[in-house]
Amino acid sequence: MATFQKKPLSAWRAAVESAFLANSVRKVGMADLYQLALKQPEVIETTEPMYQPERFGLPPDAKVLISNDGGVVGRTAKARRLVRELSKEDRDKLQGILLEALYQLNRRPGLWLEGIVGLHPSFMIKAHLLSPETDAKNMMDWGFNFMPFIEPWATTFRKSRVLNEPDILVVADPEWKHPDHPSGLVIIDEKENCIAILGMRYFGERKKGTLTLAWTVGVRHNMVACHGGIKTIGNNPPVAVFGLSGSGKSSITNSLDHEGTLKPSEKVTVVHDDAFLIDFENNLTTALEPSLFDKTDAVRFNDPIIRYFYSAQNVAVLETPGGERKIVAEDIRNDNGRCIKSRDMFNHADFCAAPGKVIWLQKDTSLPPICKINSAGLAVAMGASLSTLRAKGVENVDPKELNKLVIEPFANPFRVHPLLLDCQQFMKLFKAGCECYIMNTHAFGLPEGLIDIPKELSLKIMTELVRGNIEWRDWKRFQGLSIPKNGNDLFGPDYDKKYKPQRVAAYMEFLRDRMQDRITYLSNKRDLEQDMDSSFIDPLVVARTVIDKVLNPV
Repeated sequence: MATFQKKPLSAWRAAVESAFLANSVRKVGMADLYQLALKQPEVIETTEPMYQPERFGLPPDAKVLISNDGGVVGRTAKARRLVRELSKEDRDKLQGILLEALYQLNRRPGLWLEGIVGLHPSFMIKAHLLSPETDAKNMMDWGFNFMPFIEPWATTFRKSRVLNEPDILVVADPEWKHPDHPSGLVIIDEKENCIAILGMRYFGERKKGTLTLAWTVGVRHNMVACHGGIKTIGNNPPVAVFGLSGSGKSSITNSLDHEGTLKPSEKVTVVHDDAFLIDFENNLTTALEPSLFDKTDAVRFNDPIIRYFYSAQNVAVLETPGGERKIVAEDIRNDNGRCIKSRDMFNHADFCAAPGKVIWLQKDTSLPPICKINSAGLAVAMGASLSTLRAKGVENVDPKELNKLVIEPFANPFRVHPLLLDCQQFMKLFKAGCECYIMNTHAFGLPEGLIDIPKELSLKIMTELVRGNIEWRDWKRFQGLSIPKNGNDLFGPDYDKKYKPQRVAAYMEFLRDRMQDRITYLSNKRDLEQDMDSSFIDPLVVARTVIDKVLNPV
């Protein structure tokens, strides 16, 4: 029986850790989970061969299994509760709910899977997942997404740097119900590295819950927590892009040729498209997961990419006249179909140097397709007030919310440590010389006259940015930002006509309002939550003041 290395210091950790040791719980490996998943009533066994199942100790003829979750096919952020933010009354109430939930879980056969988060010996932390036997498919997917504690990863872990942290503990019970929490409940004690995910079927809750704790551990060890993608192009320093699902994060990160704009000599090496840590003190970026959890909306019938699949969720299956059971994706059945697949589909690495460029992917229509940020303070402020639209189907929210611009600091809705810590860490990164840019991947202009920004343009901009071919001029109306002065030469003769910011009053007022949205958001973080410092707001105030003088000259 494994130990958890450190005495629990909170009631939450003590309750969760004890649940792993109940008589009803048994340790399992990936092969056990595969056989159990085959028997789950709602799981579909396809005839699609699983990619290299031997890596996980599975039979060589293992097939891709499909699980469909019912009406909820995305994350439910409103279910999250942070222990450090709870009042005494709520703490007592939720502690009672957790204890009862664990009791009911332990009254049924339970499974315990051990895994590892982190792909570099400088950051590897052991993780444990406890779920009921009826949730074997989600547990197997968790093993695919991270690493089960088997060779060769177990040996690498034993030789890795000792972090002096308690293991990550994840408890998930999708069958839990409570009248006060009809959408489910997630209780997070990030100081003690434990999380309970109750009443939620969607696999992404388990993945992001685990990453949430791993990111927090990284920040405690003076690293930068990153929800984004990072890759190298040729011999250039790595480029990191930060954005929510639907912002183009995966499309930009995983593209090997940027729609044909890269030369064969400009070889792309992808580290990851979702989660990593930057250890700038050691000039190191490490991925946290060996696999990709990606949307399948662009996966066609009989798509060659399916050969790299380990598993899939919330996609359709059809049976051919010959008896084959084939995956039908393209979000035909529902939004946000997903797969877990290997990074072997492209050239990849588990780690790289710290990024030389950081790009905030924003869906803010007041901004042109690309801007350069000229100061570390403004770079942090624009990242802390990253503005975007929610991706359709990715989150379990009211459809009306999908059309509203939201601010998600550093594109990381899974952060549970204070925002101020992220600001301080990114400030260190930019002061060390990392450049910062903003890419608007949505559309540009006033609401009644939006001009689309196609993916092909974003990728071409990325190419020329890495090559250093963009010449910059100050954007006089937005102090601290620069825009291309050779955009027509690089991106087509109508680039400036479409995307050059205008001086007309209507646009300037629109830009000012968007700046004020950012200022208001960060000011509330400072004044109401005591989780922001004025030094990270002041660059935006200075920029807004310039526009105020243009609109209202003395």
